[in-house]
Amino acid sequence: MKKLFLGMTILALCAFSAFSQVNVELPKGPVELFDGFEKGNYWIWAGFDYDQYGPHKISNGANLSMDWASEGRHSLELTMEAMGPGSSKSASWFYDGTNDLSGTKYLAVDIYNPEDYTYNIYAVLQATNEWKWCQPPQSYQLGKGVHTVVYDFREFTSFLSDVRRISINCDNWMEYNKESHIYIDNIRLIK
Repeated sequence: MKKLFLGMTILALCAFSAFSQVNVELPKGPVELFDGFEKGNYWIWAGFDYDQYGPHKISNGANLSMDWASEGRHSLELTMEAMGPGSSKSASWFYDGTNDLSGTKYLAVDIYNPEDYTYNIYAVLQATNEWKWCQPPQSYQLGKGVHTVVYDFREFTSFLSDVRRISINCDNWMEYNKESHIYIDNIRLIK
């Protein structure tokens, strides 16, 4: 019985450490700051007005914050409704504007999760007049703490000269019965 308890304890600690901190090494290449949130906020959240495109999004805020920053003095606080049993547990925040991201291979983001909850975070670019969906395979399970994540957009390089939307998305599976938030900062393009 003691061996079983010890084995289960070791397994639980290994699982916790696997998700406790994500720090992906930045790929080599020139780095360009896309948004450090020092010049204002150009991001919005997908909320009730987004419901026409599918299930309700629980995102309910995208505001500049001085509570945490990985560079400079500001970050973007992304807030979410409580995730009860009937919740979609899906949130999205986006930056709209025509951007020429030619030559970009990777998008790197610093994320701080102050909550006792693990979020599934991924990024999507939408490009051209057809709003081509460019979603890399990376999705990160981010527990409490500071994380650096990298998204690989190399398979979409032919579309990156005409990017119309950049979005950070969060799809969750567990319930979290209170409003919650994460912070993003230092969004970098690696060419």
